Amino acid sequence: MVHLGIGIAFAILFGICLMGRASSVATAILSMFAGAVWAVLSYCFLPTLAWGFGGILMMLFVNSLAGTIVGSIVGERISSIGVLKTLIIAVIALGVPFFSSSPMFNSGEYRELLGPVKDSTFDKDVAPVDIGEVRTVDQDLAKRLGEKRLGEDAGLGSRVELGTMNIQVINGTFTVRDQNGQLTHVSFHNELVWAGPLNHKSFWKQNSNDSTPGFILVSATDQSKVYMVTTDSEGNPLKLHYLLSGGYFSKYLPRHLYNNGYMSVGLDDFSFEIGDDGRPYWVVTKYAKRVGFSGDDATGVVVVDAQTGAIKDYSIADAPSWIDRIQPESFITEQLNDWGVYVHGYWNTWFAGQDILKTTPGMSLVYGSDGRSYWYTGITSAGSDQGTVGFVLVDTRTKQVFWYKVAGANEAAAAASAANAPGVKEAGYAPTNPILYNVAGQPTYFTTLKGNDGLPKMFAFISVTDYTVVGTGSSPAQALRNYQIELGRKKGVSADGLVDRKVIEATVADITSEVVDGNTFYYLRLQGFAGKEFFATSQGQLVELKWTKVGDSVRLIFDEGESRSVNILAFDNPALDLVKLNNEAALRSNAE
Repeated sequence: MVHLGIGIAFAILFGICLMGRASSVATAILSMFAGAVWAVLSYCFLPTLAWGFGGILMMLFVNSLAGTIVGSIVGERISSIGVLKTLIIAVIALGVPFFSSSPMFNSGEYRELLGPVKDSTFDKDVAPVDIGEVRTVDQDLAKRLGEKRLGEDAGLGSRVELGTMNIQVINGTFTVRDQNGQLTHVSFHNELVWAGPLNHKSFWKQNSNDSTPGFILVSATDQSKVYMVTTDSEGNPLKLHYLLSGGYFSKYLPRHLYNNGYMSVGLDDFSFEIGDDGRPYWVVTKYAKRVGFSGDDATGVVVVDAQTGAIKDYSIADAPSWIDRIQPESFITEQLNDWGVYVHGYWNTWFAGQDILKTTPGMSLVYGSDGRSYWYTGITSAGSDQGTVGFVLVDTRTKQVFWYKVAGANEAAAAASAANAPGVKEAGYAPTNPILYNVAGQPTYFTTLKGNDGLPKMFAFISVTDYTVVGTGSSPAQALRNYQIELGRKKGVSADGLVDRKVIEATVADITSEVVDGNTFYYLRLQGFAGKEFFATSQGQLVELKWTKVGDSVRLIFDEGESRSVNILAFDNPALDLVKLNNEAALRSNAE
């Protein structure tokens, strides 16, 4: 009905433009034909009919142009009035957007669109890295793992396909189907996962099956956790009717919204998210044009139940807490660049070029110490290829901007440094897009290194402030350990003043060692400290480590609040007599 109404409105306007240049019968027939054409175009392209969007101006221009052309053909003459009206409308259609939107006249409005930018302290805003929560699965790998799981169900895989995977934090217990078709329960508590809907493979599949049976979850931290969810928390079968891809006619998500009150509302960033109730939803950003016909800015969200199509509308402040993302990446990138580029107005970008800043290519999602998600990007000076003057975190819900003036390497330089690390370059492993973490208060990139088969082979941590400081390993824990060693060796980094220093006494539950670049490192696990691994070299004050054994009672000092892999700052084993032990070692050496 919406598209029919648009067609009728167009037909009336077309008839007015044609009036007087053709018979009433011809005018009526041509108007109905034009209205039908516009209704079809409206149905296919879903133009936003609101001021600031191109739909209305395009409608007026096409209407007037078509009326003039058809009128001249029917009346066998070109109407000067019709041509004049078309030219006037063309000038409006082109001129109004240009003058109201051009940065030449509106650079100040563009720069202010981002809002306040708060100088902040990195280690207070980003939680210390937890090695068990490092994101080792990127979107490409999540899609591959999800498709592999779908392929294990031959009957299902023949009629549906996996849609775009969206990262999010989820809570709740889900009933999932394993590879043998058996139902089991899995629980998530503030865990980072990728979620993707099952889409119809074609219109014919939708016509035959009406709905798809659920979605796939892939852990972002453990590639072995891949789940197909086909029932809700009460055991009822899931039936996804409204889809972004693989949805046709009225079941196509944007058309469903267009037909239900959102014809004149800007909509963007259609993301698939799982609510705290375990139900699948589509979260769609509402936006307005703040600077003429440009300056896209989020104003709220529309939440659509993927099963029933029920629509709920929220402002940014009132959006449910389980929604991770309201601010689209493209909006934030554009607004950050406008903030950096128009620092001294429009003409500065053409001539002096003073103090211009821009974002580094690409953005990534990071999670702060408050559990909220943020867009991360480096900020670089105009003309700089690899260096950054700092970076920003932008709250993905509220758009609050935190600015960290920490000079260093951009993501591309960090990825290249990891790719050229010993053992990585020889194997030809390729890094994923680096993600920002906090290691001992230091901004640090983390990347997964993949082989030619697209699977993770190694992992790397790279210092933001000095991309020559790299730690690699076959596991995130080993990479973090080697990175912490490099931080201490090359930069003398200590966590003093950033975290709380702690002194403990405990019994050694396990102790191992390995040689790294000629230095022996010891790794301890202590009773009462499950999940923590303490490490240090035996040089200097920590020499007693080389004689320590399981069961010894030891005293050590470390910085509380770091990761599960903890650097020992001071160590004492009261049971050891160092003089006696050194003499015995010397005697053994002489005997050999």
